[in-house]
Amino acid sequence: MDELLIIGLFILIVSFNTQRSTDKRLRVIEHKIDSLLKNNGIFFHNNINVSKEVLTAITLGKKLTAIRLYRKDTGASLKEAHGIINRLAAKTASLLRQSN
Repeated sequence: MDELLIIGLFILIVSFNTQRSTDKRLRVIEHKIDSLLKNNGIFFHNNINVSKEVLTAITLGKKLTAIRLYRKDTGASLKEAHGIINRLAAKTASLLRQSN
């Protein structure tokens, strides 16, 4: 019984150390990606799920182009696309102000 407990504790300690090491490597990779994005002027946010082209058009203030691209990508109606692009434009502007 004691042998099983010792083996279990050993496995637990090894897995904990492996998880810590993995978490540290992941933080380093995320930091590098964030630096690359920032240095190249690329805006990214987890809550904005549109293509790069749509996000670029929104960022450049080209809402009509963004609506057209969004409709092409998703098949949304003009009304739906217009509403979504307007909300994304407002959210993007807000997020850009926060990041600067």
